[in-house]
Amino acid sequence: MNKVAVIGAGIIGVCIAHFLRKNGHQVTLYDQNEPGTQTSFGNAGLFASHECVTANSPHLWKNLPSMLLNKDGALVIDWFYVVTHLPWAIRFLRNCTSARAEHIAKSLSSFSSQASLAYEEIFDDVDVSNNIVYKEPIFLYESKELFEQNQYAFNLRKKYDVQFVVINKEDIAKIEPDLEPIYYNGVVFRGESFTNSPLEITQKIFNNFIKNDGHFIKIKIKSIAQKDNSLFLKYEEKEQQFDKIVVAAGAWSNMLARTIGDNFPLDTERGYHIVFENNNNLLTHPVGWAKTGFYMTPMKDGIRVAGTVEIAGLKKPMNKNMLSMIEKTARRILPQLGKVKSEWMGFRPTLPDSLPVIGESQKCKNVYYAFGHQHLGLSLAAITGKVIQSLIENRTSNINIDALNPYRF
Repeated sequence: MNKVAVIGAGIIGVCIAHFLRKNGHQVTLYDQNEPGTQTSFGNAGLFASHECVTANSPHLWKNLPSMLLNKDGALVIDWFYVVTHLPWAIRFLRNCTSARAEHIAKSLSSFSSQASLAYEEIFDDVDVSNNIVYKEPIFLYESKELFEQNQYAFNLRKKYDVQFVVINKEDIAKIEPDLEPIYYNGVVFRGESFTNSPLEITQKIFNNFIKNDGHFIKIKIKSIAQKDNSLFLKYEEKEQQFDKIVVAAGAWSNMLARTIGDNFPLDTERGYHIVFENNNNLLTHPVGWAKTGFYMTPMKDGIRVAGTVEIAGLKKPMNKNMLSMIEKTARRILPQLGKVKSEWMGFRPTLPDSLPVIGESQKCKNVYYAFGHQHLGLSLAAITGKVIQSLIENRTSNINIDALNPYRF
């Protein structure tokens, strides 16, 4: 049995803590915020466990000029921020080739192949029956031209066994009759599900962890230190010794990695959502809109419209133009939407190849990394927990994580 610290109480850290504690380790979870209340709180709620297509596309190049000038689209870029973080942008663009997109899709597909099974193992211990909805997401295309532009992504998904079917306008209207018929056609992703409360999912796993003698300390960790082959966490004026430490702090992970000499090309995608009052069950499935990249998902507290990407770092205030665009577009697709109940912005941890970093530090033995899941944190949290458990216990896993090596850059 190891004495393990897990830094970060989002869905990734909570799933890691769950598996480690279940297997007998003494686990303390650390976060400066309440579990599940930061980036994990704000997603669209989809368990996209088979998704393998990321923003790294060879077709990005021809769209880049218009994307850079767009101030209210699915991707908004702060020019000043990009110029000051040019090395990251260059690395990202180097991953936007056919060969790299193929590698990324293959790697994600391989890693996520047992994502659903890993969650099933957690859900055998944690009752989330009131939080999982087995209705498949629908992704809509506004025009034939936009649909045809996505053939590259369709082909990648087919190659890596992502199950989907194309449905026509009439079929979509039967499934979701309250949608305004301004779409050309759509795609249904087979076998996927969603949660009606990402926060409750995280909290229920966390509460089970605590019930089984796990520990949580709400505090900001300042640094990791190694002294005489022993590991310590430093916070406030205190030090705490551990056998193993897992860094799963999302967009803030690199700040801790630097304290032991590591430095990864981790940056931030600022994601937004709006929650509308859910009047008369307007939606029964998550509905995506290709032009903006967001999903409208029926949740317990209303219809959540979540997605979009802003590259502007951790410090810039919330972009009201992004929220305005989301609301305007959502109301165009679903005119019966009620009042806005809440608005939110969070920080997705993003690496230049859109793949997470999972593995042991080469600078400091017994420190492990699990961050950078970008848009797939909810989907890949459980399988990440299983992999980290195998690494900490020095056991061979049947899950190939070579492509997720922290030192691949």
